[in-house]
Amino acid sequence: MKKFVGIEEKPPIPSLFLFGIQHVLALFSGLVAVPLIVGAALNLPSDQITILVQGSLLTSGIGTLIQCLGLWKIGAKLPICMGSAFVFIAPSISVGSQYGIQAIMGAAMVCGVIAFVLSFFLGKLQKLIPPLVTGTVVCLIGIGLLPKGFNWLAGGSGELFGTSTSYLIGGLVLVLLIVTSQSKKGLISSFSVVISIAVGYIASAMFGILDLDHLAKAEWVAVPELFHFGMPTFSFSAIVTLFVAQMAAVLESIGNTYGTGAAVKKEITKKELTGAISVDGVMSVIAPIFNGFSLTCFAQNIGVINITRVASRYAVAAAGIVLVLLGLIPKFSAIIAGMPAPVLGGASMIMFGSIVTSGIAQLSESGKMGQREIIIFSTSLALGLGFGMAPEGALGQIPEDLALILHSGVAVGGFTAVLLNKLIPKEPASEAVEAK
Repeated sequence: MKKFVGIEEKPPIPSLFLFGIQHVLALFSGLVAVPLIVGAALNLPSDQITILVQGSLLTSGIGTLIQCLGLWKIGAKLPICMGSAFVFIAPSISVGSQYGIQAIMGAAMVCGVIAFVLSFFLGKLQKLIPPLVTGTVVCLIGIGLLPKGFNWLAGGSGELFGTSTSYLIGGLVLVLLIVTSQSKKGLISSFSVVISIAVGYIASAMFGILDLDHLAKAEWVAVPELFHFGMPTFSFSAIVTLFVAQMAAVLESIGNTYGTGAAVKKEITKKELTGAISVDGVMSVIAPIFNGFSLTCFAQNIGVINITRVASRYAVAAAGIVLVLLGLIPKFSAIIAGMPAPVLGGASMIMFGSIVTSGIAQLSESGKMGQREIIIFSTSLALGLGFGMAPEGALGQIPEDLALILHSGVAVGGFTAVLLNKLIPKEPASEAVEAK
């Protein structure tokens, strides 16, 4: 058995960066998914998506460094990587479609301040938003994103939409992702998303649908322009819409922090937990300055720790340095930003489906599903999907700000779940039935 490398141990510098690169490879697909998906959904040109990818990589690296090494009282000083969670995708698309990227950035900054304050009151927050509520919210996010994923699978838009070429390439990526993720060779399964997307790029080039013209315009090395999309704007409805996702992300970060503790064989203290969640808040304020999205504690690197038995926070800090360097190379981000729609769609279908299963897993953590829990979940799901998928014009007679909140299935379903969870009294244990 490999020797276990503890949290405070410092491997030699060459080994540190090799370990760091492993973490980056494991995290990479998750790190770039949010800017790619949100940018594509908002119909941004490739050069603008490049800016989002670059900002996300850079700020993920900065957040990881703060989390691992600490900054004043911020950071857990544990081997935790930071990245933008899928829970932010649907609300960001909703806000961006209505008010533009500046409103996403403004809402993220406000929600980041709230998350930072809440990091000192985590006990009360967990009581207000239990797994029943977060599971409902995450299910709504995944289900709401699936139509968008299928649209990309079909070609996105233009002449490519609905063609056999789109379905062939998207299907190839989807099938390859299934096969590689089930490989018994750890290296292949760990990098299944990267492998599948790389093959998708090759297939796209063979069919003549890979457009990397913007790559020539991208610089080799450049510091991201601050507030590239303009100064953030602040809309109450945008803040409310993103707030629900932020709360779900905070609770997800709590779980991932405890998961890291288990991987590194350490009991997480209240101080460490507060330090970890405070980084969520601080980086959600800083990230928009560099054109990135809200950040949370990532779970993917926990698997790397389990496999390598290297729990050194300095090794994960090295991953942070690598991410910062990647964020300073626009050409690298430009390659990712030029991903053809069918390739993105093939990978997204499984990613979005996995969000739904993640929500179901959280629901199972709530224990037994009695009549009370079924009513809360079904009502929240029905209202969330109903408002979120409401046909055009259905909310046309409602004030614009309120309509945006109502059109966000995540916001409606999340608030419904919180409200019903507080109002409906809990059943006696004997009346509950096991979740099927």
